[in-house]
Parts: sequence; structure tokens; C-alpha cells
Amino acid sequence: MRLAVYGGFSSLLALGVILNAMHQRSNFYAACVYLSKSSACIMILLNMGLLLAICLGKTLQAIFFGSLRAIEVEHLYERSWYAVTETCLAMTIFRDEFNLQFVIVFTTLLFLKIFHWLCQDRVEFMEQSPSSRITFHVRMVNLMALLLIVDCVLAQHAINVTLTKGANMMVMFGFEYTILICTILSTAGKYILNVIDMRSEEPWEGKSMYVFYLDLLTDFLKLITYLVFFFFICYYYQLPLHIIRDVYVTFRSFIQKCRDLYRYRRATRNMNELYPNATAEDFARMNDSTCIICREDMQVTDNNDGPENGAHQNQPQNLDQPKKLPCGHVFHFHCLRSWLERQQSCPTW
Repeated sequence: MRLAVYGGFSSLLALGVILNAMHQRSNFYAACVYLSKSSACIMILLNMGLLLAICLGKTLQAIFFGSLRAIEVEHLYERSWYAVTETCLAMTIFRDEFNLQFVIVFTTLLFLKIFHWLCQDRVEFMEQSPSSRITFHVRMVNLMALLLIVDCVLAQHAINVTLTKGANMMVMFGFEYTILICTILSTAGKYILNVIDMRSEEPWEGKSMYVFYLDLLTDFLKLITYLVFFFFICYYYQLPLHIIRDVYVTFRSFIQKCRDLYRYRRATRNMNELYPNATAEDFARMNDSTCIICREDMQVTDNNDGPENGAHQNQPQNLDQPKKLPCGHVFHFHCLRSWLERQQSCPTW
């Protein structure tokens, strides 16, 4: 209802200024010149352009996403507010180049970011509620392909403008489009992993590691992009305050993932030697034989897979084999390995 009122009021204002310009000027060209010279007319026409962009966005949302979930709307408001405030800080660097072109390019960037955010949320929602509807997958594949093409075209345009005219505001937008390319490639990778997991008859134990490596690679590419832009702006302009937080957060995330990878590799290098098989005596001392990770009962299996038994070492590892940690707690082998992919400490801590 509010959008309808806003749309009707904006349309009447835009129609009014156009008719007024046509009435005061004798031809179309003169009317266009009159409109371009009036600040009030430009503001009204820009408002009308914003309304058309909102209508286009609503239409594309209905085509690719349908109705949005409450959490998706909440994420949109939070991220949009942050993107606007971040751009306001960036405008202090390019204040001499702030003009109508800047407003149009920024509106286009925000428009694309919104669809990237929605695409991310919808792919993440696949893990919680897998969808087998063919229409969902057709929408997502087409949307991700469209976003990737638009990102690449706009990034190439921004780079070409920068190389032709030198350092200008298009540097910032080229950097933003490069970040969006990294984001949509990461989202597409997670979508592919989710689809493979959905089509698997049994739970895919190695999926979380592929997601981890994908996030690690994405953080690395984003960090390189942030650093290149940071030093470029420092050299040609001034300290870019608006991306210091992004550089720090991305760097910290990348370092933390590297540490987690090292700890995981160290913890799972040789699980048969690090974590011995639980024996009947271990279960006798336990009050409950339930694995607290998967909530299923554990049972004692053949315990002849020690390091001295070379023939048995060549056999496949029993994924349901109970393993005992140094602290004395017991878990399934596959549950423990999956847990160590996320945390490198006992699940009971």
C-alpha cells in the first residue's frame, strides 16, 4: 500500500514537470535542456528512476525468489544500511567527483548487491530445507549465471574507464564488482555442493571440508582484492577509512581458517594412533553408551586394528568404530572426524 501511494505521488510529480517543460519550451530538445538545468526537476526525475528501479527489483524478486522469508528481509535491511553508510564514507574520498553519474552507478551497485545477498541466503537455506522442485533450481542457476555475467561486464567497464582516464571514482566500483564476482562464485560453489549432497543416497561426510576450502579460497581472493584497492587508494587519494573494517575482518577470518585447517590436519593425521578404539571396559565405566554428536548408540566392534596389525590397516576404516579421546569420552569415528572439522576440542567441553 505504501509503495502504491509513493508510486502514484512520484508519477504525478514526474508527469507534471515533464508537461511543464514541454509547455514552456517549443521542442523536445529545448525541454530536455530545461529539465537538465533545473535541480528540482532532476531530483523529481531521479525519484521516478528510483521508483522504476524498485518496481524492476520487485518483478525480478517475484521471478527468481517468490515471497521472501522474514529473516531474508531482516538481512536486507541490515546489509543495505551498512552498504549505504559505507558508501557515504567513500564519498569523502571522491567528493570532487560526486555527480549524477555517481548516484546512478551507486544505485546500480546496491541493486546488484541486494540480489547477491538474497541468492546467498537462499543457497544457505538449501542446507536446512533441501528443495527438489525443478523450478527452484532453474531459478537459482539462471540467477547466478545472470549475476556473474553482469558483474564481469561492469567490472571490466570500470577497469577500462580507470585505465583510460586514470584514477577516478570508477576504481571503487570496479573493486566492489570484483568482490561481488568472488561472492557469486562462492555461492555457486556452495549451491553445487548442496545439490551433490541432496542427490547422494547417504550423508556426504566430506561436504563440510569442501565448504571449508571454498570459504578459505573466497576469503583469500577477497583479501587480495581489498589490499590492492587499499594501497591503490592510499597512493592516489588518502587513507580509505570505509574499508579498514572489511580488510581487518577478512584478514582475521582468513587467518582463523588457516589455523583451523592446521589444527584439523594435525588432529586427523592418524586418528587410529591418536585415538584408540573403545573397549568393553570403557563402555562398562560409562553411564550412557550414546554418542552425543549423532545421538545414536555405540557398540564395541573388532579391536584388532592396532598399529601392529599391518594387514588390517589396509582395510577400510569402520566409520561406526567408537574412538576414545585422551579425556576419556567416546564417540563414533565419523562423528569425531566431522566434529574436528568444525572444532578442535572435545564436544563435551
